[in-house]
Amino acid sequence: MKDKLQSSFAYFHPKNWIIISILSLTRLIVLLPYPFIVKIGELLGHTLYRIPSSRSQVALKNIELCFPDLPPKEQKNLLKKHFISLGIGFIEVGIARWKSTKKLKKIVQLQGLENLRKALAKNKGVILFSAHFTLLEISALIGRNDIGVGLPPLVGMYRLGNNPIINRFFRNTRLRSCESLVTKNEVKNLIRALKNKKMVWYAADQNFIGKNAVPVKFFGQDAMTNAGITRIADIAGCPVLPFLPSRLPNGKGYVLEIYPEIEAFPSGNPQQDIERVHRILETHILKNPEQYYWVHRRFKGSASSWNPYDKKN
Repeated sequence: MKDKLQSSFAYFHPKNWIIISILSLTRLIVLLPYPFIVKIGELLGHTLYRIPSSRSQVALKNIELCFPDLPPKEQKNLLKKHFISLGIGFIEVGIARWKSTKKLKKIVQLQGLENLRKALAKNKGVILFSAHFTLLEISALIGRNDIGVGLPPLVGMYRLGNNPIINRFFRNTRLRSCESLVTKNEVKNLIRALKNKKMVWYAADQNFIGKNAVPVKFFGQDAMTNAGITRIADIAGCPVLPFLPSRLPNGKGYVLEIYPEIEAFPSGNPQQDIERVHRILETHILKNPEQYYWVHRRFKGSASSWNPYDKKN
């Protein structure tokens, strides 16, 4: 009750007026036909690219580390494409929140459904191992009854931020597609959902230095990653399938690709298991590298003390 009151009062705080205005404008933009929405997102991305920011520097450093063979000019071009993808991604959050499922169904393709149905035939829950792309919120649409026809309920992950308005917005957005949401501290709820034969949408590809952290190679660079998925899959006894999105060119929509079940997962070696997942992720990223979330400090918590984002490096 207290949190609800705080969230309500937050709407009247002057510092949140800009957020409310942006969300209101986004809701109006989402009323437009999809190709026009994409064009507005591209325009937003072009604008963001031209504004100097620390995130732009982080993204460029990541691109330089992961694609060292690209000439500097092509690295900069990939950075620009990435910010255009980010701009579209900002508007896509509004699409996931307010666009009707009837209209979304026309622009979302599920690829590899046979892989998912084969895994579900084992009469167990399934972990859909996803990752942070600029179109992350679109991935959750597999949980909509009219898109993921005949599939079990989807349980998603949810990360609390500092702003109650943004928290509420993202929570309500994901609850349009997910039956329920859990935080990183509610692992027991994830396991319970899997034992109840539900699908769990799980993304663990970002920098992590906690209890279950393991070092892996990501595009040849050392990266600390949460290996908790191996323990969850082991306890729940459920299959793990990579589940990765792509945005189609020219405003044609999306493909949500479900890869075959990862065999012998977990194997008893968490590091090797996460390495296997990252090889699949790398292959998918290379299809549309600009769509991955490069503005994250992926290599900050590496096994070495070297920080690639330090201006001295």
